[in-house]
Amino acid sequence: MRSIEISVPRRSEGRTKEHAERYAIAHLLSALLGKDRLSYPLELIQRERPDFLIKENGVQIGIEHTEAVPQNYAHKTVLRYKIAGPKVYFISRHQPGEPRKPAKKLIEEIQANHSGPGWEGDSVEREWTEAILYFVKNKIETLAKEGFEKFERNWLLIYDNWPLPALDRKKIAQFLFPKIIESNCFDNFDSVYVITGNIVLEFSNSGVVRYEINNLWKIS
Repeated sequence: MRSIEISVPRRSEGRTKEHAERYAIAHLLSALLGKDRLSYPLELIQRERPDFLIKENGVQIGIEHTEAVPQNYAHKTVLRYKIAGPKVYFISRHQPGEPRKPAKKLIEEIQANHSGPGWEGDSVEREWTEAILYFVKNKIETLAKEGFEKFERNWLLIYDNWPLPALDRKKIAQFLFPKIIESNCFDNFDSVYVITGNIVLEFSNSGVVRYEINNLWKIS
């Protein structure tokens, strides 16, 4: 696994969906292998709808991936380098599913660099919960579309890039779990894995499990 190329270029330097997928699946495997969740030998196949297929001891696991990131934030990141915007800037707040803003408007926001309203109490964790839930629901709809193949087990893998300050990762698990249950997600996916920081959170009907990422790619 250490030989897998997991580098992810900046958005302004040609980052693609495939970069994010490869990074996420490699880190998921590093967290789960040897933890009574996955074991060798296994075969990993990159494909479409779903994005990956794992064959392990006669069991096939389909894995659909998505990156949780606001579209305006991602676009602003590209524009920031193009116009040489401020190197130090405030985190802007975003809403899941917000309308796409034109480049001109985003450039104005980059140059203005307003702090905007701050976060109070557990509003950071609650905003994160609503954002991740938005992507979960989107993928439930994707699963129902024609051409999406289901397997014996079906997982959803979310790469968390939602911009927020000082996230309490114990609290977010407590907030998100009941919301996922209410969404009937587990009628569609057996497990939801969220890569956030240096951990992976697994959500299933059984509850929430936290895994530490085994960073095989860290240069010592």
